[in-house]
Amino acid sequence: MRACSCPYIDTQMSEPPTTATSILNPCSIVTRYSRRLTKPWKVSNELISFLGVWESGILNGKNFQRHDVTDGLILTAYTDDRGHPTVGMGHLIVPADRIKVGQAITLERAREFARRDLEQASSALHWQVGVPLFQFDFDALVSVAFNCGAGNGIADLVAQVNKETYEKMFDFIRYYRRGHHRTLAYRRYTEAKMFAAGVYDASH
Repeated sequence: MRACSCPYIDTQMSEPPTTATSILNPCSIVTRYSRRLTKPWKVSNELISFLGVWESGILNGKNFQRHDVTDGLILTAYTDDRGHPTVGMGHLIVPADRIKVGQAITLERAREFARRDLEQASSALHWQVGVPLFQFDFDALVSVAFNCGAGNGIADLVAQVNKETYEKMFDFIRYYRRGHHRTLAYRRYTEAKMFAAGVYDASH
């Protein structure tokens, strides 16, 4: 097997090196000096709370529908405005969940439902993104993908982040597929802040 003669080494950084698999470079293994994380990435509890706040309205306390909220998640099953039994981060209850309206679940189970609901978006990014990411970078991308759809809805997003021009991602995410919807515009702003600075603030 022929040795690769074109490793990427960033000599401007002083952080410990990590090794990443890249889809952008003819060399499959890229060594760089960075504190960004290589694969596998996993959705954080902070992202689940962030998305929960977008769903429930608050991080802790009683929301506008008088549901008790813990870390952004509603732990007592309820009927949503369309008549669907719901719990946690807007998880639609199915018979296999064995949860009845009015029944309480644990915070960990609510987070597990959230991770299951985010799996399509998380998996799509995991396989398509070929550059190192901070945890909050990945979480921000998952949030956008979950909102836009993990198929063609994130093609341009993936292409942009794979350029490694991280400093341009704030503006790119801020205006990504938001249209003229005011609430969606603010959501994109909060996702852009998360990517750029690790700020998990979904208050609105």
